[in-house]
Amino acid sequence: MVQSRKTYKIPRSNVGLGGFINTLDGTRYHVPSWTVVEADTTFDDLILEPKPFKELFDEPKNWKFKSASSDKEYTVREGRNGLHCDCWGYIAHRKCKHIKEIQNG
Repeated sequence: MVQSRKTYKIPRSNVGLGGFINTLDGTRYHVPSWTVVEADTTFDDLILEPKPFKELFDEPKNWKFKSASSDKEYTVREGRNGLHCDCWGYIAHRKCKHIKEIQNG
């Protein structure tokens, strides 16, 4: 029977993955999280938690569409609540062909 390795979710820190220490009583810790880990734990067994507040630093995505009937240009933006477009179809009905095109890839 093949045993799977145990993984540990650790918080991000300014020291990267950190390291391991063994205490005199034989307990092994990951530092700086001070998580108790098994004796054979390696860095491959560590899973870093996502960066906190990552969404605050992500640039919002946007797409430009040239109007088929005029010289206007419409912009679809990705927001916290999904996709939004500045065309009249979206403003009036909350649906438009520009968003459909993005969703259909």
